[in-house]
Amino acid sequence: MSSPRRAPLLFVLAVSLIVVGTLSTLSKSSNSALPATSLSLSKGVESTALYCTGLTGAKGDALGHVTFLNTTSSARTLNVVVVSDSANRGATSLTLAAHATASVQPQALAQGNDFAVAVQVNGSGVVGEEVAANATAESPCTFAGVTNWFATGFDSTVGSSAHLSIYNPTATAAVFNIATYSTSGYSAPAPFQGMAVAAHAQLEVNLGAEIVNTSNIGVHVKVLRGSIDIVGVQGSHAVTSFNSGVGSPSKSVWFPRVTTASQATAQIRVTNTSAFPADVVVNVGLANTNYKVAPQTQTVAPYSSGGVVITPNSAIPVAGYATVHLTSNVAVVTALATGSSAGFALSSPVVPSNDFLIADFSGKGFDAATVTNTSSKAITVRFTTIVRRGQQSVSSSTQLGAHATESILGLFSGLTTLKDATLLITGSKPSLVVTTTLPTSPIGTTVVAPLDGR
Repeated sequence: MSSPRRAPLLFVLAVSLIVVGTLSTLSKSSNSALPATSLSLSKGVESTALYCTGLTGAKGDALGHVTFLNTTSSARTLNVVVVSDSANRGATSLTLAAHATASVQPQALAQGNDFAVAVQVNGSGVVGEEVAANATAESPCTFAGVTNWFATGFDSTVGSSAHLSIYNPTATAAVFNIATYSTSGYSAPAPFQGMAVAAHAQLEVNLGAEIVNTSNIGVHVKVLRGSIDIVGVQGSHAVTSFNSGVGSPSKSVWFPRVTTASQATAQIRVTNTSAFPADVVVNVGLANTNYKVAPQTQTVAPYSSGGVVITPNSAIPVAGYATVHLTSNVAVVTALATGSSAGFALSSPVVPSNDFLIADFSGKGFDAATVTNTSSKAITVRFTTIVRRGQQSVSSSTQLGAHATESILGLFSGLTTLKDATLLITGSKPSLVVTTTLPTSPIGTTVVAPLDGR
């Protein structure tokens, strides 16, 4: 290609990198894995950013695309930069009409094995979602890096792979340490200490390179300088999943839709990062049955990992979905591992908040979609549809009782299906949890996180 023909693309790439770099140097890092979603930002902001990491090329476990959704009634311009683990870059620009969507395949813009996507938007209200090929896994894009990140449940045994996909959204190099936990205890492998990722660069860390042939690996990533965007990518035979992680351990965690279906497997995986034993209690509630499940208990040793089996479990009958509430005397890191003989998928707990957005990024609709009130007092929940120009948006509010879990379609008459739908859900207090599962057989083996600011 001649130099004159190449100049426009190089100009777009240069401008995009300058804009994203300027924006990232002005943004502040967060100790939480849940910075405020762009939906919550002031409508008057001139620009926002989105960062997505975790997708791979055709030879990796997580081939896929990133879909962007404009939730506002005004058009938005997106400057998109893709960077790979081999330091290759590519750029493009998109114009999103009001309430429209558009997708980008990173491997089409840059060569490499693993990718990160940085997007600068001329305003607020645009969200992004990573979607693996065949829509078997999803993960929300973030708008800021973090300085602490915890996750658990990873597996490096034969037939599995466990990676941390890391992107540095800032204009300076980031330095971090990785500590791991398992049934064998705490480990801080020397190659995982003082790791660095250059400005606006992507790095893939193979946990199995140092934590060999181990199941239920917990991870703490501590950033020493700068901030990073991070997603765990778990491969289990033919199953790929994204583990979004959390910003800190917790003493109380909800998993409102856990499968107990025949032929399914489900386990709450727990990592105790503290110096004290964790006495874990798991309460399991079954819908449409009078059967009472005795609390499931386990003690997880300090600096170690353990788990509580939900399915198959002789104490828990086959009864569709269960609502699971885990409590512990010390804060722990948790994940839900669900699957079948074909492999398992990991999902992080949803951190309670007061606004969520669910959208049918997979194109398959949802098998289950619920709202849960994690507080001891009733809250008001409001549902609002986000529709294309010319269509009528519908809203309604309802009360959700203390510690209650209810189907969204059972509470909101404005929709009869969530297929091809986009729905904003807000709570009167930040005690709301929204849970969705994709259609699978057995049911409930693919849990996807709503857009909640990750």
